[in-house]
Amino acid sequence: DCASATSRIRRSRSMAHAADVVLAASLTVATLEDPDLKVRRGALLALNCVSHNKPAAVRDHLPELLPMLYEETRKKAELVHTVDLGPFKHQVDDGLELRKAGFETMDTLLDGCPDRLELPQFLVHLTDGLKDDHDIKVLCHIMLRKLAAAPNGAAVVVATLDLLVEPLRATICATLKDNAVKQQIERHNELLRSAMRAVRALEKLPDADGVTKFCELLKNTLRGPKLADDLGDRKSTR
Repeated sequence: DCASATSRIRRSRSMAHAADVVLAASLTVATLEDPDLKVRRGALLALNCVSHNKPAAVRDHLPELLPMLYEETRKKAELVHTVDLGPFKHQVDDGLELRKAGFETMDTLLDGCPDRLELPQFLVHLTDGLKDDHDIKVLCHIMLRKLAAAPNGAAVVVATLDLLVEPLRATICATLKDNAVKQQIERHNELLRSAMRAVRALEKLPDADGVTKFCELLKNTLRGPKLADDLGDRKSTR
């Protein structure tokens, strides 16, 4: 009858969902432990995809997955090497794409499973990302803005402001060489604007004005005339 048919459909759907959960978790755990960088990056991309489309499939497995995810966001000296290009030397970071995938997954989990994240630990790794490559910094600025706007994130972010100030200051106060080309100037200004948006979001947090280092950052950079003058000069060179 209709009732029994409906019951069977529900059971089959439930079993299919359970299978998705088990498969996603087991495959990700296994491949994140693989010694091959490409395999681990593939695992992070898969985890990111599942977390975006079926967050329920990873929620209960995050205590096991997060330590491995955070490990892949860490810059590792053994993956950085120098290549000779004639008279020039170029530094190659074989772990960069892996770290990008890791931070992208953190961002997806922040959107889909914020209640399953231990935000103090999350912010420790996000702070490290503020010192990393251009694209990773921009992604971490975005996550900071999301955390600052989240009801359960504001207090944790304020408690971490002391640690956030220096990497943000380093980005905002970074200077370009005199012979910088147009593309370098554009990327530099993009990163500067990204950091400024993050700081503006942090400025709105309750009790942020009680953090001395952060107030000094505002006074000496964003509220000072030099930054606006520098931005004007850079725009005029484009």
